[in-house]
Amino acid sequence: MSQLLEARRKVRRQVNARPKYDLIIHRFITIVLSANMVLILYALISVTSRMTLGGVGFVDSLPIALYILPMMIILPIMIRAYYTGRTAAWNFVFLMICTVFFGVLSVLVRGFIVCFVFNIVAAIFLFFLGRFRPRGRLRDAGKKVIAYFIFVNLLGLSFPISIVLMGQSPIASVAVNTPPALRFSVPLADFDYPYQNVTPSSQLLTDIESNSFSVDLHVLENDAASWSRLRNWLLALNETEIAYSITLTSNRSSHASEEPTTLATTDLIESIYDSHSNALNRLTDVELANITSMPEFILFDMTFSIPEWQEFMLHIRSLDLIGFGGLLRRSIHSVDLSRIESASSMLHTQAEATGIDSGLLVETFVVDDLLNDASNSMRLCGVTPSSLRDWDFVSVSTIRSRFSFEMRGDVGEYLVHSYSSSISKQGPSWSMRIGEAGNSTDIFGRPDSVYQDMNTLVNDIALAGGNGVEQVTLESLPSFLNAFGNNSLNEFRSAVDGVETGISTYTFRIYAYRAVFFAIDAFDFIMF
Repeated sequence: MSQLLEARRKVRRQVNARPKYDLIIHRFITIVLSANMVLILYALISVTSRMTLGGVGFVDSLPIALYILPMMIILPIMIRAYYTGRTAAWNFVFLMICTVFFGVLSVLVRGFIVCFVFNIVAAIFLFFLGRFRPRGRLRDAGKKVIAYFIFVNLLGLSFPISIVLMGQSPIASVAVNTPPALRFSVPLADFDYPYQNVTPSSQLLTDIESNSFSVDLHVLENDAASWSRLRNWLLALNETEIAYSITLTSNRSSHASEEPTTLATTDLIESIYDSHSNALNRLTDVELANITSMPEFILFDMTFSIPEWQEFMLHIRSLDLIGFGGLLRRSIHSVDLSRIESASSMLHTQAEATGIDSGLLVETFVVDDLLNDASNSMRLCGVTPSSLRDWDFVSVSTIRSRFSFEMRGDVGEYLVHSYSSSISKQGPSWSMRIGEAGNSTDIFGRPDSVYQDMNTLVNDIALAGGNGVEQVTLESLPSFLNAFGNNSLNEFRSAVDGVETGISTYTFRIYAYRAVFFAIDAFDFIMF
């Protein structure tokens, strides 16, 4: 230690003997400190502003705003202290934090490698040349340090306190003028949840029709039983006036690894589009034969498989920025935009030829990317901003149960509130999928207790409708009936029509989830 201090004094004496070099190094450190401050504030302000422009209320950004305001005061004071008196202690800590921060982020955004290197060099110079000894009496300096420490910690407490208070008290209340059009999904195979048989009896169809509900028949493309069940429903619906749609899901997990190291590749996306193409041929040539009541539209599912979703959420839940950055970077660079746009265009042309409207079912981060007109993350769903505009409909999978499983706790009504605020800005052709309605167990045997009562589901629908979403699909009809009873459709319609407001509390996990993608897009210009 004594040798290190002696080396530091020696370097400082040598540089002090050469004021020209001292001035250059002095300015270099000041520039690095200032650049760090600008980048951090740019990231924070960019996230909050983009979230607000995306329909998310400014109140939702309050915890981050409580950090931005003190930083806008503290950081300039720290940098000025170094510029005028070479005060190094706090600035050295700031440089080390930034070095770690940029080093972690450089796993995904390669441009931060430059910042990482500059911070290391500046930290070395600052260690040898900065003034760590406090001015004046040691006791006075100690008092200032204690006061500053208390002040910073009190500011730090504002973050968890605001999150707790906002999570316990409503942060938004939206009025429902017109409830959204409601569509019940009917899974015809095992998906996230085990298949539950629901026979399209005349009584059930009467309840659906009299309450102005629609249905969405969800088909697993490589499952023969799923197609057989679809045909039974088509024949039953053909005798009614019930509007229905069909969602086609490829077995994406069969194309991806059980323990994926990437979330998508060009070959995987192309194989999914090929599967959809083959399924569309079977649907139009075989299953819809002799059916006079055609579906309103057909949706092609481009969402993650369960293994991909779990790998994706694992890093987010554990705040593993290095793991998340590496996974996302490998995935982004494994997808060729021109090839997936070509595959999307070919399927769209084929769908247009059927004369039936068509669309895509996508993950939530597609919305966040689209608000920034970026294609970083959305390509993992096989889409780009230009290819999305080709389709008649886009549905966003905001499945509260699916998020809650992987985030190890109910994410609350904020998921629907936050995303419905953004989805409504995309126009009436955009809708959302929510659920899983009812106390069911997923395919892994994990109990799902998100929607323990009908009021929770009604409130989510009220939030979506109050925020301007015109169509909502509910997962799923079988679990809904099993949980709430055979007469539940009538009760549900009365409850939906009777609700006047939707109320939401705060879930920082969902806000942070969205903020990650906005932050990535904010630094798109240095992602190479």
